Amino acid sequence: MTNSKFYYIIKMDDNRVSIPETSHFSVGTSPYYAHQHGLAIDIYHALSLDNYDVFSPVSGKILKIKTLIAPKPNFKGGIDRDYLILISNQSDPDLIWKLMHVNPKYNVGDQIETGDIIGKTIRNGYFAYWSSPHLHLELRPNDDAIRARGGKTFSLAVDPKNNQIESPENDEFINIPIEIDSIFQEFILARFPKQFYHKLFPINGVKVQVDRIYCILDGGIPHYKIGAILCNNICKFDVPSLIYLGSHKIGTLHEKSGNFGLLKFEPVEFLLNNNEIRGISLYLASFLPLLKIIPYKKNEFSFKPQTTQYLSIKSKN
Repeated sequence: MTNSKFYYIIKMDDNRVSIPETSHFSVGTSPYYAHQHGLAIDIYHALSLDNYDVFSPVSGKILKIKTLIAPKPNFKGGIDRDYLILISNQSDPDLIWKLMHVNPKYNVGDQIETGDIIGKTIRNGYFAYWSSPHLHLELRPNDDAIRARGGKTFSLAVDPKNNQIESPENDEFINIPIEIDSIFQEFILARFPKQFYHKLFPINGVKVQVDRIYCILDGGIPHYKIGAILCNNICKFDVPSLIYLGSHKIGTLHEKSGNFGLLKFEPVEFLLNNNEIRGISLYLASFLPLLKIIPYKKNEFSFKPQTTQYLSIKSKN
């Protein structure tokens, strides 16, 4: 068990998922089915491209480990296989935890506790070249644990008693000064000014407006087409509802799942220092999370870390 401090991101009935307070996570920042339907979480202990040891977010017995064939990656350091790990759900024998993208250090039959180092991350051809190593987690029916579809819905552990409904201001998303954290060939990590974040205790993320109420946005805009918003308690907005990032319409709510709303992104484009980029990937965290800026070309920008640059958005319509 690690000495890192953990907190719950799922606390639903007796189902518990805990991650380190220093980790990012995401529901919508992925193009794959489970994420596009609010049925999976990706957990990032770091956002660089280096692989690392992974802390288990759940407790249970390892029931199955399966090596899968994966597409050959088009980037260095990747492999052409993946690993699927099934862990028992201690509170409900009809449910099971499905983990992927980690080379396990344990064997079938071993008992795992939250915070144990379960293995090391891998990257394969299912990853985009800018995708950071992470642990993929789903809650599955015991009799349908392996396939890509069919996961169980869940809600994130936000505390409605500590979350007040706010009346948003009309924040403009024009030449936003962002603080550059670190620069890689493939992407840039940065942070928005504090006023562009919202907190649904204990989770922080980039704020959007739905029916004049703040929510948190999670997703890759616009490159993953569909993203998620995190609402206060159960998502009670009508379908469809318009979603605004500052004064820009960035999507339309098309589905609800627990305290998530799923949105289809509008045809928008982001610019960094007035140069068009592929998009931005957003995350959730117990702190003000970083955002990932994805240029069209590697090494496209020549500025340095700990500098201020400017991000803007415009509609294509």
